[in-house]
Amino acid sequence: PAQNIPEQTPPAIFKPTFLGNGWSAPPPPEVEVPEYPFQVKRTGRKPFGAVGFLPVYRDVRIHGTKKTTIIRRVSGDIPAFLSELRAVLQLPLGKKGILTSASTGAHGGGEAGRGVNAENPIRIRTGGAIEVNGDRAVEVRDWLAGLGF
Repeated sequence: PAQNIPEQTPPAIFKPTFLGNGWSAPPPPEVEVPEYPFQVKRTGRKPFGAVGFLPVYRDVRIHGTKKTTIIRRVSGDIPAFLSELRAVLQLPLGKKGILTSASTGAHGGGEAGRGVNAENPIRIRTGGAIEVNGDRAVEVRDWLAGLGF
């Protein structure tokens, strides 16, 4: 049994529809979007005032062997966001907790600089991007869109 995975608190408020390119429409005006402790802004600068994409990206490094998911543009209560994210993706809290550039050893070169792995599946990158081990982009987009972001 997985240990220390938080319970998911806010339920999805609507069922998003995704296009092939990963875009999903935001909820219609009649759907009441609750106030969440955190915010995720969609990307901007689209023509005709179109609604942007959710800022969830795949990253492949180390000759294609290391796949991670990056979530950008998260604001507000980041610990609450991370707790929800772990609940949705069923991620245990890493041995070293959530890695940040501040969680450095005596000789600098913080733990977060080593990236994420199965033991420490989440880190906060410099600049506030959140990185998750593995390709979980579809699940993350589903969850965020379902919350109404």
